[in-house]
Amino acid sequence: MEKLNSFTALDFETLTPERTSACAIGLVKVIDGQIVQKLYSLINPIPDNRTKDNSAIHGITREMVAKAPTFEQLWPMIDKFVGSDTIVCHNAEFDKAVWTEQLIHYACVENPYKYEFFCTYHLTGLPLDEACVKHNIDMGSHHDALDDALACAKVLLAENGFMQTRVFPGGIGLALKQYRAKKYERDTLDPIDDALVENKETPFFHARTVVTGVFEAFPNRNDLGKKLQALGADINTTISKKTNVVVIGDGAGPSKLRKIEELRNDGFDIRIIFEPELISILS
Repeated sequence: MEKLNSFTALDFETLTPERTSACAIGLVKVIDGQIVQKLYSLINPIPDNRTKDNSAIHGITREMVAKAPTFEQLWPMIDKFVGSDTIVCHNAEFDKAVWTEQLIHYACVENPYKYEFFCTYHLTGLPLDEACVKHNIDMGSHHDALDDALACAKVLLAENGFMQTRVFPGGIGLALKQYRAKKYERDTLDPIDDALVENKETPFFHARTVVTGVFEAFPNRNDLGKKLQALGADINTTISKKTNVVVIGDGAGPSKLRKIEELRNDGFDIRIIFEPELISILS
């Protein structure tokens, strides 16, 4: 395929494991190598019988989408936005399936299979966050539909030479090593039983907790997560209306900081803890 310099990047989040259950959409329009337009909306999903949902992944709850527009109501705006563009996604197999399910369910178009998709995962061979590390792209909040669509667009532009990116000092190997030091092991994200929590008097007990940035005393994110988990914290990776505590280090994600400010302005009580207080609590 000729290098794409005009396209629409797309990302969906789903409320349940069903591909029909789109609950958020992010779209980014690129023309001649320039990002010119963005669109984001929550979606009231097509109902299914699943009791398990994906709220812990993206922070979107059933209450948040109950009064959101359906995909059918959004379709005229989405249709105009996408037009005849190639649709670019990271892991296009997933997003294409969600897209097609919506078009079929709501009979939006005569031929729901007419759209051409391009996958940046197949192009890079890397998960989206690692592809962003490769090009030193700030990906914002992973599993935020607009941030992921924007990151996907930037990755394709960088791969095709349409966007200048700053090379990470030390090369991709060092960049990935530092990135992996910020990742959690899966079981760190599972709250432990109250009976195993020896000190229930800290702000972390039963608190939905998000960690952002780097910490001099705790260079490995998972090690820090384990310490907070032992205090009864429910470790999350995204900030939502249910977040209780955010632990902030150097270089905290700007999109996370914006989200905290927005939620606190809306009256949500989110406690911020910086490294000196964190050290004090843990000691």
